[in-house]
Amino acid sequence: MPRLHSSRIYPVPHPPYAIITAYWQLERVKHDIQLQPDDMAMLEDYLRHDYIAFLESEGGPNWKLRDETYKGKTIGGSPLPQYQIDDILAAHLKSPPSSYEPLTSNGMHWLRYLWDPMQGMPNTLNYTTVLLPDVLLTVCFHITRMNSEPWEDWWDLFMEDCEILVKTIACQRKELPGAGATASE
Repeated sequence: MPRLHSSRIYPVPHPPYAIITAYWQLERVKHDIQLQPDDMAMLEDYLRHDYIAFLESEGGPNWKLRDETYKGKTIGGSPLPQYQIDDILAAHLKSPPSSYEPLTSNGMHWLRYLWDPMQGMPNTLNYTTVLLPDVLLTVCFHITRMNSEPWEDWWDLFMEDCEILVKTIACQRKELPGAGATASE
């Protein structure tokens, strides 16, 4: 079996380590809502409702889990007893972000929040800002851990590093041709 060797350009990590993936996402605001770049309370309210709609609407992760669990069968083929259904749902239902922290950097207002879908197992740190009244920019730092160390041992350093990266972002807001136009126009 070939061995991977570290190089200056692409070092091969050795356990324990964590892989951090950053990605940028532009998203059109739903339901013809117009957000203001400096109104963090309105952005937070929008994000809370959007996450709940994503998780709970028909076809969403929690809807699928409930549907599959209620249709579940025991090894003998009989329906699952209610205590098993309750245990499965309690362990696997995903939760929306619970707290949002406003930050200001380079004249941009951001909300920082943790996507912790399986309570106690955070996997994505998000920063969201309003670029245009109908366009959001979200910078996500996704974490894949390859260690068993407690979160508390390295989480603060991770958040500091992410914040340094976000503070380097500078965007100019420009009204683009057709921005804000609806399909019926």
